[in-house]
Amino acid sequence: MVQKNPVVSVVIPCRNHAVALSRCLDSVMSQQLAEGFEVIVVDSAADDHVAAVVREHVQACLVRSTLPLLPGPARNLGVHTARGVYAVFIDADCIAEAGWLAAALLALKGGARVVGGAVLQGNPWHPVASIDNLMQFSDLSARRARGIARLLPSCNLGIAVSDFMSLGGFPAVELPAGEDVLFCQLAWQRWPNHMLFCPTMRVRHFGRSTLRKLWTHQDMFGFARAMYGLELRPVYRRLGQWAILAPAVAVKRLAYMAVTAARWQPASLAAMMLFLPLLLFGMTAWCSGFYRGCRKWGAS
Repeated sequence: MVQKNPVVSVVIPCRNHAVALSRCLDSVMSQQLAEGFEVIVVDSAADDHVAAVVREHVQACLVRSTLPLLPGPARNLGVHTARGVYAVFIDADCIAEAGWLAAALLALKGGARVVGGAVLQGNPWHPVASIDNLMQFSDLSARRARGIARLLPSCNLGIAVSDFMSLGGFPAVELPAGEDVLFCQLAWQRWPNHMLFCPTMRVRHFGRSTLRKLWTHQDMFGFARAMYGLELRPVYRRLGQWAILAPAVAVKRLAYMAVTAARWQPASLAAMMLFLPLLLFGMTAWCSGFYRGCRKWGAS
């Protein structure tokens, strides 16, 4: 339960997701931890509905920004107000499963400099939401073995506050995507082989539920991947500048998704086959954004 003199600060960036935030806070407040923890919600849109939800959860703290913030700067602001030794991040559109916070703290105390965990389906029976999640988190299954990981999700991430500060927090980007990959790249350069995937540190993510939102989200992800060169060889960015060749990069990504799904979550592989038209729709959106990002990168 939340206590004074916290050891852990849970930071939740939120922008116009009041309904989802209430569900998220319920799950975080119910975490059982021997050490004290605090909960910080960063409202980056001065949303009165978000403020009302936080007031309903009296043990949560609200931090409001005077200017709209993207997720990375919102998390940075939350950590700057944190009192804990460790910061653990979760997004407003996620819920934490039982034992989530305890697993994160145990890993960090055990020597991990950065820890992340499984991201499960929040709404597994929703075709669009399932595909949105698969396209983001296909390799973050609870069946994946505990071990070293170069990339960990910002919606389920833990780090010592001092280490977070030493890295400079999440890098400033112009898009609401990519900051977590850039952050993990910085962390890996500083502490190679000390970033840990912990399968018992589990959250459930509620993916986009409409075709419009799926398209917009995946298009933006593709654009960010190309613009920032996220885990991307220069040759792929050059190829991506040609409309006829850009889909080849998307096919490579699709193959990776299929391989990881088959390895760690066979049920997700079945979902990929069942919802194949939606998957192709999402991949087309991603490819469209990737092409535009490569073109912009090439012109810069």
